[in-house]
Amino acid sequence: MAPPTPPPDAAIAHAAERGLLTSRLDHTIDRDTFSPALLGLLNNVLVWGGSRVLTTLHGVGTNEWRVLSALGNYPGATARELCAVLGINKSIASKSVNALVEAAYVGQVDGRRGSRHLFLTDAGAALHDELMTIALRRVEILQHRLSPAEVGELNRLLRKMLDSADDLQEYERELLAGIPQPDTTRSEPNGVPAR
Repeated sequence: MAPPTPPPDAAIAHAAERGLLTSRLDHTIDRDTFSPALLGLLNNVLVWGGSRVLTTLHGVGTNEWRVLSALGNYPGATARELCAVLGINKSIASKSVNALVEAAYVGQVDGRRGSRHLFLTDAGAALHDELMTIALRRVEILQHRLSPAEVGELNRLLRKMLDSADDLQEYERELLAGIPQPDTTRSEPNGVPAR
């Protein structure tokens, strides 16, 4: 990605008059070598593009597709189990499940202690298959510059990073210990919950 165009001299002069910093900081993150920045950028490309396409063509977004995909693998999963499998928070799961139930793509069956087991309907399975075709083609395009060995290595490394998620969250808990936390359920990036 190309860096932003430098602002015109007049804008820099006006910013300096207002006491704003106009020079690059001495210590910054190199976004071309900082893995979280690269992963975040790639995630945004996937989520926003995918959501635009899926919403326009089928009336469902990326989160609904994730739920359909998970239920294709785990019929009868509860919303809580979907949160764990997909790494999304309860509010995102609830909103997506409700939209899919309302559209008759998912049905619910009562379980023990008030739990609800979720299953695809025939219409949900058909939608799953249509969306899977799009998802697989998007990944094929995204990975076409990688060899099969590189794709395998990339996935291995990503799984290895995910194995460190608990360590990262422990560090975050230590940083925030004793500090009152605001309710961030609505503003968490991509609905990712704290573990």
